[in-house]
Amino acid sequence: METKSIEQLEKDIWKNPSEFPTNLVEKCYRYRKISIAELTNEQIRLLISQQIGTKYLIGIALEKLERNILTECDIYEGDLLIVVSNLPTEFWNENKTEFLTFKNIVERNSELIKNELGENKFDRINEKTS
Repeated sequence: METKSIEQLEKDIWKNPSEFPTNLVEKCYRYRKISIAELTNEQIRLLISQQIGTKYLIGIALEKLERNILTECDIYEGDLLIVVSNLPTEFWNENKTEFLTFKNIVERNSELIKNELGENKFDRINEKTS
């Protein structure tokens, strides 16, 4: 599966527009064509933030958070954690195993999250895993 791109896995080819309305749309268009194994942390973060290919990327994101809960992409320490924690309830309801994995990772790293990201961010993340 990781040798395929999101475009291939979803069997959904986006047409190449003559010009992209925004830089974000252009990035999403390009990143969907990259094999999942070759995506960078930042590309994974951005795609998940736009809810593109999330069902294919969540396992990789959780592995990265398991290794380092504060995985930094291009924005700030812990930005992957924040994006994953912001996934909608509907996604987690359809992916209960991944939700439990995420909840356990957060629980095991709660002190580190509080110390590095602060109580407020921890509370927001924890609220979503309750």
